[in-house]
Amino acid sequence: MSTASLPDFEHTLALAQGNLDASELSECHGVACGLLCRQADASLDVFIGLLDMLELVSEPGTGLRMSLDELLNSSRGQLSDVDMGLALWLPADEETLEDRTSALSQWCSGFLAALGSSGDETLDALSEDSNEALRDLQQISTADVTDTTESEEDENAFAEIIEYVRVAILIIREDLRSPDQRDSIH
Repeated sequence: MSTASLPDFEHTLALAQGNLDASELSECHGVACGLLCRQADASLDVFIGLLDMLELVSEPGTGLRMSLDELLNSSRGQLSDVDMGLALWLPADEETLEDRTSALSQWCSGFLAALGSSGDETLDALSEDSNEALRDLQQISTADVTDTTESEEDENAFAEIIEYVRVAILIIREDLRSPDQRDSIH
């Protein structure tokens, strides 16, 4: 797994002082990953500007700003990890499956919004695998949980979806890496 660990979720949620709920905090991570897939050297100001444009965070306090900076930098490290150590920033397993599914849905929504925010033709060069992954992420972003019963089968399905999203993001990131970012082959 990656050595770049994400900031503590609950602590960051507290720093948001009620201005973000858990799903929106997960969406912020999706935005960071989408932005970094498109622009690997994105700055904190660009990230916060995008969060503001998406009406998630406009003027974070010092503590939240520092946590968002840590989130952006650890996400950058995870996305470039050769061991594919990307982790999705979601509520803890102790939270209801409904809450975690909502957070995953918003994570995907944030990723898609950030990835498509460039307004250029960057995404035109994506492979068929990446385009299929984008369609799947779109489906997940519209997930609606109506069944509140939780079973081990549901938990296993949720874990499989998280793993699929994680791998899909890495495939998309690889497609969008510029030639100078790729490892040279000898």
